[in-house]
Amino acid sequence: MPSHVSPLKVAVIYHFWPHYREAVMTAMDRTRSIEYDFYGSGTPMAGIKHSNVKAVRNFVVAPFRVKRGITWQSGAIAAVRKGDYDAVIFLADPNFASTWIASLLARLKGIPVLFWGHGWLKRESRLKSYSRRAFFQLADRFMTYSERGMALGIQAGYPEKKLSVIYNSLDVVKADAVVGRIEAGELASLRPQSFFAHPHRPVLICSARLTEKCRFDLLIDAAALLSENGMPVNVVLVGDGPQRQALEDQAKRLGVATHFVGACYDEDITGQLIYHADVTVSPGKIGLTAMHSLMYGTPAITHNDLDEQMPEVEAIEDGRTGLLFRRNDPTGLAKAIQEWLGSERSRASVREECRSVIREKWNPENQARLIEKAVLAVADRG
Repeated sequence: MPSHVSPLKVAVIYHFWPHYREAVMTAMDRTRSIEYDFYGSGTPMAGIKHSNVKAVRNFVVAPFRVKRGITWQSGAIAAVRKGDYDAVIFLADPNFASTWIASLLARLKGIPVLFWGHGWLKRESRLKSYSRRAFFQLADRFMTYSERGMALGIQAGYPEKKLSVIYNSLDVVKADAVVGRIEAGELASLRPQSFFAHPHRPVLICSARLTEKCRFDLLIDAAALLSENGMPVNVVLVGDGPQRQALEDQAKRLGVATHFVGACYDEDITGQLIYHADVTVSPGKIGLTAMHSLMYGTPAITHNDLDEQMPEVEAIEDGRTGLLFRRNDPTGLAKAIQEWLGSERSRASVREECRSVIREKWNPENQARLIEKAVLAVADRG
């Protein structure tokens, strides 16, 4: 950017910035062409840590409240009423009543509006598609996470020229540092194999909240089937949640060797566990778990019903960085795991393939660059 051109001033309004968003926040904060103000509650939510508000130059505390499923954040209205922003980015959630009003106010003031979110995950009924499009059309630009999301948006009648794909990301720099320390022997070795009586068996891992949507019951069923077929495995689950006791009981009943690590936010620990595992298995929606796995060089297996998936599933390239199986089918899942474990793929080459996918698209620097490009476009500087 030429020295005589002042940076744009842009508000980014979220209700809550989870800890895993901190890397993209700081990447955005480093851009020279835009000065961002990050709005958010600054407090944890549903057991999830908030990003460090001091990690960026400008963080504005903006509490929110939820009543009957509707979110209200008065700070969103206040940000637009100030009138000194060149653009405003909102989380694209139609259940945020304050976003409807703040977006309309911004449009009246001539302030460009950008939405950031999943957007379209599947084809929808005519009524739902119409109501969603009415909300999304408040934006001058919609930033979606995936190529499929963009294609579905176009099919739903959203103008292609108003769509940008920005992908998604976790803290790749931190992961690279952990991988470097692992490979240099600078970390006290923590291998998931050490949790088990039979450490030579393949390790299946997943790091996620233990909820019904994750369908870890299918993983334990599949592990039991693998044992019956002469391929016993060890299962490691990193995370906590309402399904933990039920999963512990199921594993014990079926005789599946399963270690529950519990909630863990220490990347030195989770990074080593994922790095040394054979494959991540996420039988339900995979989401950012795909990023977490691939950036440590571990392939991922998840279901193939894209209408019931999250955008990050696009990072799993069938046969290259993982495999897809038929949704809700434990036998199909067991076959996919057996196929991957029984292949002659070099672990080193698989690790490189997984990490290269992250380096190509799914990283904070690329995400911040694409957000910057979208903002400059609506502000007529692109």
